[in-house]
Amino acid sequence: MNPPAGEPRPVVSGALVRAHAYVAFLGFVIPLGFALILAAKFVWPDFLGSVPWLQFGRIRVFHTNGVIYGWLSTAFLSILYYVIPKLAGRPLLSERLAWWTFWVWNLGLVLGLGAILAGQMQGIEYAEFPPLADVVFAAGFVMALVNLLGTIFASPEKQLYVSSWYFILGFAFTALNYVMANIVPTFLAPGAAGAAITGLWIHNAVGLWITPIGVGLVYFFLPVLLKRPIYSHALSLVGFWTLSFFYPLGGAHHFFFSPIPWWLQVLAVPLTVVLFAVVATVIYNWLATLKGEWKQVPGNMALRYLATGIIAYFATCTQGPFHTFFSVQKVIHFTDWVVAHAHLALLGAFTYFNLAAFTYIWPRVTGKEFYSKKLAESAYWMVTIGFYVFYFLPLTALGLVEGYLWMSPAPFAESVIQAIPFWFSRLIGGVLIYGGLCAFAYNCWMTHRAGARAPAAVLEEAEAAGVAI
Repeated sequence: MNPPAGEPRPVVSGALVRAHAYVAFLGFVIPLGFALILAAKFVWPDFLGSVPWLQFGRIRVFHTNGVIYGWLSTAFLSILYYVIPKLAGRPLLSERLAWWTFWVWNLGLVLGLGAILAGQMQGIEYAEFPPLADVVFAAGFVMALVNLLGTIFASPEKQLYVSSWYFILGFAFTALNYVMANIVPTFLAPGAAGAAITGLWIHNAVGLWITPIGVGLVYFFLPVLLKRPIYSHALSLVGFWTLSFFYPLGGAHHFFFSPIPWWLQVLAVPLTVVLFAVVATVIYNWLATLKGEWKQVPGNMALRYLATGIIAYFATCTQGPFHTFFSVQKVIHFTDWVVAHAHLALLGAFTYFNLAAFTYIWPRVTGKEFYSKKLAESAYWMVTIGFYVFYFLPLTALGLVEGYLWMSPAPFAESVIQAIPFWFSRLIGGVLIYGGLCAFAYNCWMTHRAGARAPAAVLEEAEAAGVAI
């Protein structure tokens, strides 16, 4: 809540950051628990076969929506409540509004995810929440938009840092895209036309919400962790404007070889390939900032998460344009290669960005040193080994096996038989990933409850920055 009139307001509310963080942690603990059930069903198809709300058609949708909205988006809010006031040099526009947003946002999540498990959902990917949940969740999103962008616009700073540009882009575009996705395909343009709009939404939910917020966070935390300025602010703005102009137009690549107009599918190819130039400017800027400082990565857990995520971001954004060539699509279309690619972005890149941010800010919003450094180390390696060794690489290889088998005269059943060892590896990877993320969340919880007092330098920095623990 806002303090009484006359009393100075802290720049950052630690309680607000922590409350959203705990919900965000539930946003991977619960949906990823369902993901383990999904992985088990690929190996043992009859697993939990008689329980309606634990069938593939419901828990897969619960998992995707839970991760995108419950984990990534809620974590973004938590981190932005720390980052944006620091960038703006002033407190939030309204802390009271932020707490109202917290309850409305979470009500929308509960209504939407609960309805999905009950089998009540729209047939639009990443927008399956039924109308009532849509309205509530959209209200929470708009409340967050008003508060966070209002804080940026009310800043006494004369020049916006590039992170603020990205945050404005993410909120402004997504407010429009979310409404479009939930209204146009269902009520105004069903069929192939609606599918084209849905393709834009699937594309833009990642590229114009998760990407600009995640990239903006890297532009904030990378200089902070390295204690040096970003290599080129001008180059960062080149990446921003090219993303803004070119990314919204390539969504048709999600529907190659579908009934939407062929010219639209063909146009999506160059519009997507040009995005590699966008990524190249961003990645070059980050790597140039890291130049000569890689020696800091092993000993700084926040920087290690960030650097690992940057590598994954470069890989997934290189894969994306490569996928748009029709010669590649005819092999990987509908295969597990695509599943691996999606997880490389949302888990390998943006989840790591969030974990880096939480690793840095948690001692500053709790006043405590991390409960267990060994647990923090274990969490990193469990997630990293589980994802890359047991999940990403096997599923990428499986995609090629499936694609070439489907192109051959072999019966479809042969591809399923060949896939079983890869799917078992995915289950092992899922267990490791889940264990690592749960260990991270537990470490944060115990840090808040029982961690030792943070070093004096961290506490002094937090106090000087106006962080209210």
